[in-house]
Amino acid sequence: MSPFSLLLAALTPDAHAVWYAGNPVLNFRVDRPSADYVEGTATLTKVRVNHCAGGSTDYTVGSIDPVATNQLSIAAGNECSLTFFWGSNVDIDGDGSLGTFTVRYAQSSTTVTLASTIDPVALSPYSVISGSMSGGSPWLLVDIE
Repeated sequence: MSPFSLLLAALTPDAHAVWYAGNPVLNFRVDRPSADYVEGTATLTKVRVNHCAGGSTDYTVGSIDPVATNQLSIAAGNECSLTFFWGSNVDIDGDGSLGTFTVRYAQSSTTVTLASTIDPVALSPYSVISGSMSGGSPWLLVDIE
């Protein structure tokens, strides 16, 4: 987050509102603390930016590798949350301590609350559809610069 956006976030009375100035870029990816995801496939139909004053703006995305860092330019403004609309299962291949595995997140949407530091959102429930996996769940990691 830029220093200017961070300053505005600190001055915003709503704890879940951040003013993004200039040309904000949304960065997002799926990972977990053990960082053992290799690649994945998903269709992200759209990302909805929910404005604090009401209303929203939708941004069309398409096919992505959720493990790679994906970027999306968004408009400046006072924003409260993001909603990711998944048009397919989010399938993630990993190579962990128990060997290779595939994890699936099958929910149709995921909401992320915005703040000066954006907390990871657990992609739950999830299932291990092949192999064996130990450790934590997949997380959606988001940052806006």
